[in-house]
Amino acid sequence: MRMLAGWIAVFLVFSGLLFSEDAGAAADKREQRLLLLFTGDLHSQVLPRRLSGDPADVREVGGYARLAGRIREAVHRYDGETLVVDAGDFSMGTVFHTLFRSESLELRLMGEMGYEVTTLGNHDFDFHPDGLARSLTAALSSGKRLPRIVSSNVVFSASGPEDRSLREAFLRYPVVPYTVVEKGGFRIGIFGLLGKDAQIDAPFAKPVTFSDPIQAAREMVATLRHEERVDVILCLSHSGISGNPKHSEDELLARSVPDIDVIVSGHTHSVLLEPLRIGQTVVGAAGSYGNYLGAIDLLLKPGERPTLLRYELLPVTETVATDPVIASEIQSAIPLIDREFLSVYGMHFGQVLAESPGDFPTVESTYDHPGETGLGDLITDAFRHAVHQAEGAPSAFVHMAIQPLGNIRDRLLRGPVRVEDVFRVLSLGLGPDGMPGYPLMTVYLNGSEVKRLLEVETTISGIKRDAHLQMSGVRFRYNPHRLPFDRVTEILVESSDGSWQPPAADRLYRIVLNSYTAQMVDYVSRVSHGLLVMTPKRADGSQMKDWKEGIVYDRGAQGDREIKEWIALARYMERFSDEDGDGVPDIPLRYLKPEGRIVVEPSWNPLRLIYPAGEVTRWAVFGGGMLFGISVWIFRAKRRKRRPIGTSS
Repeated sequence: MRMLAGWIAVFLVFSGLLFSEDAGAAADKREQRLLLLFTGDLHSQVLPRRLSGDPADVREVGGYARLAGRIREAVHRYDGETLVVDAGDFSMGTVFHTLFRSESLELRLMGEMGYEVTTLGNHDFDFHPDGLARSLTAALSSGKRLPRIVSSNVVFSASGPEDRSLREAFLRYPVVPYTVVEKGGFRIGIFGLLGKDAQIDAPFAKPVTFSDPIQAAREMVATLRHEERVDVILCLSHSGISGNPKHSEDELLARSVPDIDVIVSGHTHSVLLEPLRIGQTVVGAAGSYGNYLGAIDLLLKPGERPTLLRYELLPVTETVATDPVIASEIQSAIPLIDREFLSVYGMHFGQVLAESPGDFPTVESTYDHPGETGLGDLITDAFRHAVHQAEGAPSAFVHMAIQPLGNIRDRLLRGPVRVEDVFRVLSLGLGPDGMPGYPLMTVYLNGSEVKRLLEVETTISGIKRDAHLQMSGVRFRYNPHRLPFDRVTEILVESSDGSWQPPAADRLYRIVLNSYTAQMVDYVSRVSHGLLVMTPKRADGSQMKDWKEGIVYDRGAQGDREIKEWIALARYMERFSDEDGDGVPDIPLRYLKPEGRIVVEPSWNPLRLIYPAGEVTRWAVFGGGMLFGISVWIFRAKRRKRRPIGTSS
C-alpha cells in the first residue's frame, strides 16, 4: 500500500508540473465583460452625409471623424475590455477612394480610429489584385497603426502572374486566415469570410477565387477551438442577411456552423436594431456608411460560451463630437484628389455642376420598392447622350441604355449638386485606362436578345435584387404571373426618327451600358440555365471577342479618354438649361419620379398567361400537351386491358 501511495504521489507531482501552465492560466481568468464595437460596408464614406437637401433640415450622419468620436466615447464609458472590428467593403464609394492605391486612406484612418481587425469585401477587390496589393503596400509604407486583416476563403491561382503581387502583399501586411486577440485573459479567435453572393459581385478579383464560405468556416472553427484554444469565436462575414430565408447567408452560416459565437454581418447593408439569436450564435449588422456603430456587450466566463448582455446600434450624428486628428487628415486628402484625379477631367472638389429641384428617393427605399426610378431614367438618358456627343453626328444611333440598380450607389439631394455628389452616385469600378470609374461601352443585340435582356428585370432581379434594370430608349410591359424568363408581353424601342417600334427578331440594336454590366452576361446565362443567352456583337453582326472593343472614347485634344459613367452624368447635367436665372443648370423636375418606361401588369387571365407566347411558354405548352396526350393514352390502354373479353365497343 505504501508503494501504491508513493506512485500516486509521484503521478500527482508530475501531473502538477505538466498542467501547471494551463491551470495557472485558468486561475488567472476571471469573469470579464467585453464590448464588441463593429461596422461594415464603410465604402470610403469619410465625410458626413446629409439626410436631406432641405435648408431647414441640416441633419448629417456618418463621417469618419464623428465615427472615431463615437468609438472613443464608447470605449471611455465602458468598464471592461473593448474590441473594434469591421465586416469589409471599407473602400469604394466616394471620390476619396480614388486614393486607394496610392495612399490607402481608408486603412490608415481605420487604424487611427481604433479598429483592430477587419476583413475584405467584394468591392475591396474592385481595383483588381494588383490594385489591392498596392493599397496594402501603401498602408504599410505609411508607418501608421493599421487594423489586422483576416480573409479565410481567399484562393490564389495555382499559376500565372496576375495575382502574384497580391499574394506577396498578403504575406508582407500580413493578411491572414485568422487572428487571435487577447482581452482580459480571454483569447478571441477572429476569421473573415466572403459569401457566395459577394463572390458573384467580385468579378475583378480574378484570377483570385474564393472557397465555399461554410466549409471555410468549419475549418476555421476547428482550428481556433482545438489548436488555438480560444474562448470566443468571432466571424467577420461579408455575406449578408436577406428577408428570404433561403438566401440569408449569415443565418445559414449560423445554423451550419453553430460553434461560432458572434457573426458581424456585412455586404447587404442590413440594419439589425435587434440581434438575431440562432442557437447560441449572436448575429449583428450595423448597416453601411458608418451611419451606426454597433455594440455587442458580452459576459465572458472561463469554460463557457459568452453571454449577450446588451446589443444596440449607436447613431453617428451631428451630436457626436468629431475627432480633430481624423478630420484634419481627411481635409488634407482633398488637394491630392484634385491633383491626382479630378484635374484630369478639368474638375475640382466642391465644383457645382447643377441644381436639383428636390430630394431623389433613397437607395434603401428603392430596394424596398424596386423597379424603374427617376434617377435611373436620368442616368440612362445621360449614357445615350454621352455616346452621341462623343461620336458626333455620323455616329450610329444608340437605341437603348441600361444600368443595374446595384451600380447606383447614392441619390441626389435638393439644391447644389457638386462633382463629389455625382461621383458618389456612380462611384464603382476601374477602366482599362487604370482610372477609377466604369467606362461606357456599346454592343449590338438582335431583337430576340433584347427581349431576353429585359427578362433580367422580370425574373433575374427576383433572385438578385441589385440586378433590377434602369433603362432609356425602351418601354416594355410584363406580367409577373407568367412563366419565369417569359414575362415580357410588349416592347417598344426608340428609332433614330423618334418613333417607337417593336423590335424585329433579326435586326441589330445598339445598346450602351457600363463595362461591369457587360461582363455579367455570363452570370445571366448561367443563373437562367441557358434560357437568357445573349451574345454581344459588333455593328456588322459578328461576335465581339473582347468587351474592351466596345469602349466609347472622348477623342479630345489630350488624346483618347474613356468616357466614365459618372462623367457622362456630370456632363449631361451641365447641359440642362438655367430655369431660375442663377447661372446654374437645373435638373428637370420630371426626373424626380419614374416616367413609366416599365409597366407591370399582373394578371391571372389564362390567355394573358400564355399570349404572346415566347420560347419558354411554347416549350411549356408543348411539353404540357405531350404529357396530357401520354396520360390519356395510358388511361385508355388500362381501360382496354380491364374490359371483359367479348364485350362490344
